[in-house]
Amino acid sequence: MWSQLGDLAAAVPGNYLRKFAHDTYLIIPASNEASRHIELVNVQNWAKRNNIKLNCEKSCEVVFTVSRRRRRHAAEPAPLPGIVRCRSLKMLGVVIGDDLSVTQHVQQLVTSSAQTNYALRVLRCHGLSDTDLQRVYRATVVARLTYAASAWRGFTKASDRQRINTVIDRGRRLGYCSPNLLTFDELCDIADNELFSKLVRQSNHVLHLLFFLA
Repeated sequence: MWSQLGDLAAAVPGNYLRKFAHDTYLIIPASNEASRHIELVNVQNWAKRNNIKLNCEKSCEVVFTVSRRRRRHAAEPAPLPGIVRCRSLKMLGVVIGDDLSVTQHVQQLVTSSAQTNYALRVLRCHGLSDTDLQRVYRATVVARLTYAASAWRGFTKASDRQRINTVIDRGRRLGYCSPNLLTFDELCDIADNELFSKLVRQSNHVLHLLFFLA
């Protein structure tokens, strides 16, 4: 659940500060573009008052642009001093591009899944049974492919989903996963339904109140 940073708040109305675990995100809409430096100074002053220092080397700025036409014609704002500008942002393990695509994230999933397949082949050579191989596959590859998918699946392209299904098909052919394993979309639909059911039934669920407010 996103939370405010104690006494640290955005300096300009319309901007937002959100924190999860040790990650902090400052969200500034295009209409408040001129306030970027003000917000940076605000965070630095807050850190100084609390005897800490903002580590600019571990900070980055991403300018999200949804429209490709606007990307071609609109000039990006000047970089903030000491803050590197990136083309993607990793949020809680999910990589989101500055065009709100997750193709880079899917590529990382495909690569890591191929590495896991190699490890599973080694385990098979050492005598691990097919039943246990399928358990390991489900706990590693499938869990990785579906991690936070309810949040990022909507940003995928058809080609992204096809690449993930190709990973599952390969695991099926190699005998690492059950022949009855569902497709990526079907796995996500089940996860979405389970999440929806929990937030409706459980009054202490972090999304329960937000659902009924909506």
